[in-house]
Amino acid sequence: MVQNTYISPLPAVEYTTVPAFAVQVAPTVERMVAFLGSRAKACALPLSDSTVSPLELAPADKQGNRAHTTFTRAQVVAIAREVVAIMAEKPSPTAVRDSVPSYWLGPKAPVRDLVKALTLTYTPSKGNSAGVERNAAGHCVGAYRRDVKRLAKANTLTSTLKAGTGWFAVGVLDKKGEPRPYTSEKKARKAYCRLKYTVYDTDGKTVLETWYDTDKANRLASAEVYQQGDSVGKADQGRVTRFAAATLDDLSPSAVRALAKKAGAPKRVHTGTGATARSRQWFSDDITRLEGVMTPQ
Repeated sequence: MVQNTYISPLPAVEYTTVPAFAVQVAPTVERMVAFLGSRAKACALPLSDSTVSPLELAPADKQGNRAHTTFTRAQVVAIAREVVAIMAEKPSPTAVRDSVPSYWLGPKAPVRDLVKALTLTYTPSKGNSAGVERNAAGHCVGAYRRDVKRLAKANTLTSTLKAGTGWFAVGVLDKKGEPRPYTSEKKARKAYCRLKYTVYDTDGKTVLETWYDTDKANRLASAEVYQQGDSVGKADQGRVTRFAAATLDDLSPSAVRALAKKAGAPKRVHTGTGATARSRQWFSDDITRLEGVMTPQ
C-alpha cells in the first residue's frame, strides 16, 4: 500500500495568470522530497521528456491537468542530482550556491543530502518576486532554463541566417548599430512598427500609445522590411555566428556541459575537472555544432 502513495497524479492547478516557474514546479519538488524520504519504489511526476531542464513540466490542459510519467526511485534520484548540480552553479544566486556543500554533489552524494538541498528556500531581493520566499530548487532551475532558452533563440537565428532566409526591418538596429536580423517577415514587420509608431512619455520609457492601438493592419502591411538576400542589406553571417558563440559564453557552466553532451561531445569533454572550459572550447572549435542542439521553445 505504501508503494502506491505517490502514483496518483498531483491535483490540477488553475492559474488566472501564469506564476513564476518556481511556483509552478513547487508541488513537483515537494512530491520528490516526500517520495525520496519514503520506502516507495515508484513515483508519478508531471514532467516531460524535454531536455530544456530536469524539471520541465508537461503542458497543462485548460483545467490545469498535466500528463504524469511514472519514475523509478533511481530515476527520481538522478533528476534530484541534476537539480542540485544546477543549484551549486551560476546563474543560481550566491546565497543558494553557498548553501550547497560539495558533498551534496556527484554520483555518491547521499539521498538524504539531496533531500536537504531540495527543501532549501530562497527569497529574491528584486523583481516581481522580491520578498517572497520560494523553493530554491525551483528558482534555480527557472534561471537555468532561461539561459538555455536564450541560447535556443540565438541558435535558431543563426541557422536561419545561415540558410539565407532572414528578414530585416529598415531602421531597426542592434546595440552595435548594425541591422537586427529576424527569423520571419512577420517579426520584422512588427519590429518596424514598434520603432516607428510607439509613442513614449517624456521619460522615454513609459509607453503612451502602442503601435497596434491604431490602424494595426495597414501599419503592418506598409512596414518597410527586406529579406536577407536582397541587395538592400545582406546579413553578416560571421557576425551572427559570433553572436551565438557570445550567447554560449553567458550560459551557466552546467548548461554548457549539458548542451555539449547533447550535441555529441565525447564524454571526456563534458565530464570531470575542467569540463566546462573543455565544452566551451569544443563548441568554439566548430560553432556549427550548436545547430540542431536546441529545440526552440
